[in-house]
Amino acid sequence: MRVDDYKNACRIAAEELAGQDPRILAAAAGADWRPEDDSFELVFFGRPVRVAAPAMDVAWRDPKEGEGFSLTDAVLVLHYLTGAKGLPPTGEWAAYRQIPGGEFYAKAFHSRAEAPLAKVFGQAPGLLTRATAALGGEAVRGFGDEAGRFRVLPNIDLLAAVHLADEEFESAGLVLFDRVIASCLTNEDISWLGSALVYRLMGAAKNLAGQSR
Repeated sequence: MRVDDYKNACRIAAEELAGQDPRILAAAAGADWRPEDDSFELVFFGRPVRVAAPAMDVAWRDPKEGEGFSLTDAVLVLHYLTGAKGLPPTGEWAAYRQIPGGEFYAKAFHSRAEAPLAKVFGQAPGLLTRATAALGGEAVRGFGDEAGRFRVLPNIDLLAAVHLADEEFESAGLVLFDRVIASCLTNEDISWLGSALVYRLMGAAKNLAGQSR
């Protein structure tokens, strides 16, 4: 998508949200409605975000110096607000290809998210666990050699896992989604959200490498 496409997606979502009861929207999304300043507040990748009505401008509540909010992330937040139905995480995990319609884009998602995950973390034991902690996630067992679970939006959990390389096998990466995600986001949004998790993990790994020097 081009920049204009993301801007248009934000505009369409804002128009859809504008005609609805903000209290009902907030309750369905696990967000807070702040009537004192006409804004929603919710957590995105562990950090509070504000969505200001009526334009539905998305911004970090407590931005770091010089930090903006990317258009791709704004689209994800707005689409989540429009699509959330108040359903909590199911605790059941699905690979991208197992999400309805996901088999058609699974190869592209693997190249965009899971292959980079394997490349960065698959030959560095402990790195995914440390990056998970740096992003506020939770290390979990039972998925590959290392895995981290993340509450990326109020009712959406993602999981990133790696199988470490050894003498017989190459490294492999896997991103899993709580099955509730299909009820509130499109396949394209799900793909971008999974990729956003991997890019943040890679950024955390880079920061950890810098701190160890």
